[in-house]
Amino acid sequence: MADPLFSVKTAFYIGAYRQCVKEAQKLQLGDQALALECDVIMYRAYLAEGKFNLVIGETESRHGPEFRALVILAKILQNPTEKDSICAEVVNILNEGAVSVCPDQVALLCANIYLSAGDFDNALRVANSCGSLECSALALQTLLQINRVDMATKEFKKIQERDEDATVSQLAFAALNVSIGEAKSVQTAFYIYQELADKFGPTPILLNGQAVCLLMQNKPEQAEDILQKSLDKDSGHPETLVNLSIVSQILGAKESARRYMNQLRDAHPTHPHVVRLAEKEKWFDELASARS
Repeated sequence: MADPLFSVKTAFYIGAYRQCVKEAQKLQLGDQALALECDVIMYRAYLAEGKFNLVIGETESRHGPEFRALVILAKILQNPTEKDSICAEVVNILNEGAVSVCPDQVALLCANIYLSAGDFDNALRVANSCGSLECSALALQTLLQINRVDMATKEFKKIQERDEDATVSQLAFAALNVSIGEAKSVQTAFYIYQELADKFGPTPILLNGQAVCLLMQNKPEQAEDILQKSLDKDSGHPETLVNLSIVSQILGAKESARRYMNQLRDAHPTHPHVVRLAEKEKWFDELASARS
């Protein structure tokens, strides 16, 4: 049986967030669970676009653990420094979500909240408690973030057994191959991103995936060309700006590298790359002061 949310999910997975919202808004779904899942995916697309206040404004007054989880996820993405107080409510939401019409969506949102807060243990615990394919992909993503490629490989075998051809499975396989980092694995990842772009259309997520593979193959000029295409599609896409800054440094274009970093700081001041860089700059200044 065809999934009535296939187009909505696919657009979200590949990062075509405007298309995701449009597809979600035009669907007429009689099934309550499907309609609720569609709403959740649509609001996740808005969050991916950085429209935190829109999501909070439209979901804060709605009832149900799904919407409470969306509000918390929006708040933690908007203000990462307040993660401890924001995360305190997640346990209650999970308990409510267990008996909701969309328990998998509640678990997925809560796992994303923990992941955004840097609580990898709870992110894995919640993702593994859920039976959906996307939760398994999120577990794999979490394992890659903590450099457990061995465990991520085992997680992918479970995904592969369920549906290796699904878009979310292909993206998980590409991410795993990039993390493995061997020449054959990187080439496999590049082909996956390329095939998805050919099938569904290029998006910043897919183009950045290809660019990272090209960088790992020591092809910075080709990577820069692809990243420029990504920038043309979304001039404020954070990963594009990060990768363009890195490519510019490799190519010796220091002024361009600084410009891309300044754009990132202005548009995404709480982006993890910006936060990490600020911490390192602070440490450097402290060491320099101690030696002077």
